[in-house]
Amino acid sequence: MTISLFLIFTAAAAAMMAAFIVESSSWWIKSACTPKTIGLYVSRSNIYLYFGRFFALAYNALIAFGIENGAPAGQVAATLAIGFAGTCVAHVLLLRGDAITHLTIAATARILFLPKPGPYVHAARPRMERRIVTATAIASLCFGIGISLPLLLAVFVPQYRMSLSYVGQTVNALGTIMLLFMVDQRLFRSLDEGDLAQTLPSYSIGRALAFGLSAVLCFLIYEAI
Repeated sequence: MTISLFLIFTAAAAAMMAAFIVESSSWWIKSACTPKTIGLYVSRSNIYLYFGRFFALAYNALIAFGIENGAPAGQVAATLAIGFAGTCVAHVLLLRGDAITHLTIAATARILFLPKPGPYVHAARPRMERRIVTATAIASLCFGIGISLPLLLAVFVPQYRMSLSYVGQTVNALGTIMLLFMVDQRLFRSLDEGDLAQTLPSYSIGRALAFGLSAVLCFLIYEAI
């Protein structure tokens, strides 16, 4: 593999991580609001989330450019595995609901010119909601499959690249629908009730599980190729 392809795939893995971390942390930003700043926090976190879409676009563009310049399937699978693994680790380290999460979100809030977040309240035993963990994991796994499998298949059947792209978007849409109906509704209800920070660890665990499983699947594909 040439140095240029190595740099392209390194940037693609980093862009994937950034896109998913922004998506997850936008909920944690909402959870840091005080009763009088809910609307402001929601609006700014949405702006933050939309700007995060650029990382997703960069990831797709970089991976596609690498494939079109002759990158082998093994390298594509390895890049995807590294990106998913890094995303999983980032969720476990930064977004699990402890003091590190609070510091991370407080720093992000300053960048977004938001008022000072509410104080950090230590929870000796974070509340785990199995339904949120399961629904989030399944939906996030759909995202993982939707952005990885079509790219891998495109290496083997390049004549169907466009069709595979739309198949991936369809899988992502299914994951989005699941999130909207089974997860987002519950999270917004927690925001209204003022205990979103106690619900979000379940969300982060679900995301971490899905991205960890996606990393394992891509690694197995890499080993099989």
